[in-house]
Formats: sequence, C-alpha cells, structure tokens
Amino acid sequence: MTIVKGARKMITKFYAQTEAGQIHGRRVLGSGETVVLLHRTPVSSAGFERVMCMLADAGFSAVALDTPGFGESFLPEGVPRTTDYARWILQALDALGVGNFHLVAHHTGSHFAAEIAASVPDRVRSLTLSGILLAPEDERRKLRADIGYAPPVDAEGTYFAGTYRQMKGLFLDPVPDLVHAEALGALMAGRGRDLAFDAIFDQDFASVMRRIIDDGRVPVQAVQASDDPLTLNGMLTRFREMFPTVPVAITGPAFLATPERQTGAFTRAIISFITGDKGMDSRRYTLVRGEAGYGLARADGTIPVPGPGEVLVRVRAVSLNRRDLGVRDLSYPVNGADHFTPLSDAAGDVVAVGSGVTAFKPGDRVMSTFFQNYPGGRPTLPAVLSSLGAGGSGVFADHVVLAETGVLSIPDGWTYQEAACVPCAGVTAWSALKTLGGLKSGDHVAILGTGGVALFALQIVAASGARPIILSSSADKIDRARKLGAVDGVNYRDHPQWAEPVRKLTGGMGVDHVVELGGVGTLANSIACLGLGGHLALIGALDGFGGQIDAMPLIFSALRVSAVLVGSRQDHQDLLNFMAEHRIKPIIDRVFAFDAADAAYRHAATGPFGKVVITLTE
Repeated sequence: MTIVKGARKMITKFYAQTEAGQIHGRRVLGSGETVVLLHRTPVSSAGFERVMCMLADAGFSAVALDTPGFGESFLPEGVPRTTDYARWILQALDALGVGNFHLVAHHTGSHFAAEIAASVPDRVRSLTLSGILLAPEDERRKLRADIGYAPPVDAEGTYFAGTYRQMKGLFLDPVPDLVHAEALGALMAGRGRDLAFDAIFDQDFASVMRRIIDDGRVPVQAVQASDDPLTLNGMLTRFREMFPTVPVAITGPAFLATPERQTGAFTRAIISFITGDKGMDSRRYTLVRGEAGYGLARADGTIPVPGPGEVLVRVRAVSLNRRDLGVRDLSYPVNGADHFTPLSDAAGDVVAVGSGVTAFKPGDRVMSTFFQNYPGGRPTLPAVLSSLGAGGSGVFADHVVLAETGVLSIPDGWTYQEAACVPCAGVTAWSALKTLGGLKSGDHVAILGTGGVALFALQIVAASGARPIILSSSADKIDRARKLGAVDGVNYRDHPQWAEPVRKLTGGMGVDHVVELGGVGTLANSIACLGLGGHLALIGALDGFGGQIDAMPLIFSALRVSAVLVGSRQDHQDLLNFMAEHRIKPIIDRVFAFDAADAAYRHAATGPFGKVVITLTE
C-alpha cells in the first residue's frame, strides 16, 4: 500500500486476475463515479497518480491499470488483438467490483479503451481519448516498422543504454524522471510492449470509432497535447475531419506525457466532460468556427481548480493584439481548433495555487506570460507550443489557470489594465530591439505604425537614448508619437516610397533598425531604408504574410534579419525592470467592458493609437 502526497484519500495498489494473468494497478475510492485510466505502453499506473489525486479531490473514485507486460504482469501468450486486451481489462474491472465507469485512455490505452466502449457501451459512461493513432493500414505498417522491437538482452548490457537512448529520443525536451520511467518500463516490459504495439497497429481504429459514434450511447472527447507526436504528424487533424462531432481539447506541450506534464489541464478536461460543466461562476468567452471565421460566444462555467505547478488567477483585465484579430479572421493558423478560449494577455490576482507552487501565493498581483513554458534562451518547439489563446487555452475569462512559470508579478504602481498590455506587444518590441537587435544609444530606428508593438518600441528606443522615427498614415498620430519621444515621422500615404525620406532624416546614412510590422506591403521599403550593418526585425503582417527578401542588399550592406517570436519569460522580466527604471507605462487607446467584447475587437481593427483593453471587473 502506498499513500500519495496531496490526495485527500489513500491510493492503494492492487492485483487483479484475468485469463492472461495478473494485472497490476492503483486505486482510490471516493463517493462519486468511477474513472478508469489506461496508460501508454510501457509505463505503469504510477504515471496517473497526480491525475488520481485531482480526481479524488473532486470526489471521484479512480482505477489505473499498469500497461501490458509492465513488471512481468499481464503478459499474454500468442498474438493478442485489441479485442483480447479489452476483454482482459474488463475481467480485471469485474474482479475489482467496478460496474459502470468513465473511461480515460492515453496512447496505447486509447486503442484498448475504444474496443471496451464498443463492446460494452451500457457500462461506459464516457470516453476520453488522448494520443490517437488514426491511419490507413499501409501507413500503420510503416509506422510499426519504424518503431521497431525491443532489443535482445545481451551479456554486456548494451541493451540497457540503447533502451534509455531510445526512450530519451521520444521527448523533445527530456525530463530525467520521465525518461527514467519510460526506460524502466521498456526494459521490464519488452515482450509486452511489442505485443501491445502489434495489436494497436493492426487495429482499424477508424472502424471501431465509427461503431461507437453510430451507436451513440458513449459520449467521446479527445484531449491531446499541442506537441503530441500524433498531433504534429496530422493524425489529430484527420480525426477531427473524420469525426467532426467529437469535441477536441488541446493542452499545453507535453509530447508523449500529457497525464504527467499537463496534469491540471488533462484532469480538468476529464471532469468537465463528465459533469457537463453547467456552472456559471466564471464568465468566459470562446471562439466558435463559422464559415467566414471565428465568432465570439459566451461559455460561462465553473471556476477551475489548479493542478500541480499551476496558479488560479482572477482576471481583472485583458488586452487585444493583432494576432487575436488574425485568429478570428483565419489569417493566423490554429490548426483547426474550435470552441477555445482566446487571448494571451491578462492581469489579475492569484486566488489559489496547486501543489508544488512556491513562487506565488493567493493575493499576489500577476500578469500572464505569452509562452507558459519558455524561461529563456533559444526557443524550443515545446516553448513555442505553450503560447496562450491560439487554439489551446487562453485568458478571456474571469478565472484562468496558468503555469507557475507562466506568470510574473505586476510592478508596483501599475493598474491591471496597464499590466495586461505587456505580455505580447511589449515583449515583442523588447525582443526585437534589445534581445535580438542590440539597440544602442544614438541608433536611428524606423518604427512602422502606432499600434501596441510600435508604441512599446517607441518608448524603449527613446528611453535608451536612441532616435525613433515613426511611419504612419496620420499626421495627428505622428504628432502624438513625437510627444512620446519620436524625433521625427514620415507619412507613408504622402510618401509611398518612404525609404528615401527616412534615409534623409539620418543624413543619408540609413537607419540602424527597422521594427517591421507591415509585412508584404512594406518589406521592400524597410530594407531600402536600412544603413550598413542595419537590423531588420520582422514581426507583423498587417499587409499580409509573404513577400520576398532580396539577398543581394543584405550581403553587400551587411544587414541582419531577425524573425521575432514574441520572447521568453526572461525577456518579459527584463522589459518590466527597464520600464520600472525609466518610469514608462503602456499606452492605452481605449478600455471596453467585458460585455462589449465584440466592439473591442472591431475597434482594435481600426488602427488604434496603442493598446485596446477589456476590463473584467464586475
């Protein structure tokens, strides 16, 4: 028997007898319904312990089964099929006295779970799938060959190191404990893993799913990490297209380990699906796909519970970015996502923390970071896929759960509305000029526009002792920009080929930096106005994505080009420190009420001077 820290009830180990041998697992008893958890091969049920803790805290009973062959338990003979595994799992549940149950499965377990739901739909109350392998037979055969089989045991023990390297290679950003668990499972369950993989790659999963959907008795959802291999390779998109009525929830990055690395989001999705989330305690907007783009819809729900390493924030203000408009008009890709909470920039108060959180406590005033998992340095795929509000979780709600690593303290003296302006636009400007650009005092900087990123850039340049030049179609906005520190401005409506007048403002030498926010329509002028050794910071696409960069002037003028992908948590903190030192605050164009969200979006599309903010005060 083992007790898991943090659970209100005791998690115990069990052994259940089946025709194929003993199945090992873990169990927690609660007063509510039972959730059965089937994991990926070759890890044990221990990988579900934190999920079980959250389920127990929510009043559910939970049963988690070891995967086939783990620890030499549940190692069948012959060539079993997924239907055989389903039968044996049901025998184990019968031995445990489990009647009806909700079924949750991850990767290998999803294939067994689908067979169970198809065979006993009267017992399965709901089905949650994560890590869905959906492919035609020829593709499945190729994938099975690519994965290979467990290496033979050798006297020198080389299979130990080989197995560890193989398991480490399954993760984009390996976490030692997870690699250890995966490798241990593979070493202990080599034969069982091979048999299970043979079965699932032989299964026609689409046909099994069609039986479940057509029968209609078992509601189904998919919950998958943004960087799960079966998300990245297009299989989740295929699943959405084949089964459009099945809701799909995307968590933050976890690669192969969603239950372990996205425990909170994964478990909340399970509980919400089971209960129907009919609460009205937390106002929330979601984006719903229509023919011409995404519409904004109210989807109020219960206040979420933070999981391990997470904080619950009562949001007081959010701000809009050009990216948010692009999501709605389909110019910014979200990989087919639907019914998701938009926006990335929020500020509010911490009202609860999950287990293991030490940096923040209830009552702390915080703002979100654009990426939830990007501490600093060069960006990684998991970091990039941890962004908020573009298909995964966003912040346009009264209460949101964020990673402990995904919030920062609001500077003293700042309002929530000011703090909500920084995460995307402010950090983008900082990265473009400081992190990537190496801005120095005396540099000339051409800044396109007077929106959120542009005015942050203007303030940073001016406070750094450099010389900002504003490009705008409005004489009034140029005058307002001068009051913020712009040394000059060029009206690009009066000067369509504005590179020449910009160069004249620098004595013909050209600028040292261009904060390029236009895209295809402005790129040529941006390059032409740069001086020797100049830096082009590519950020936006107000005139559309695309365009070509001629390599010749880059080479002969020794130009540098940086594509700016917002920035890291460290960039964000550095910007806040800089703004506090220079007593700079964000420029807000207009503030809207929560119920006027559509009006806020419309105003943001008109070219505001600074940021558009929505307040969530009641």
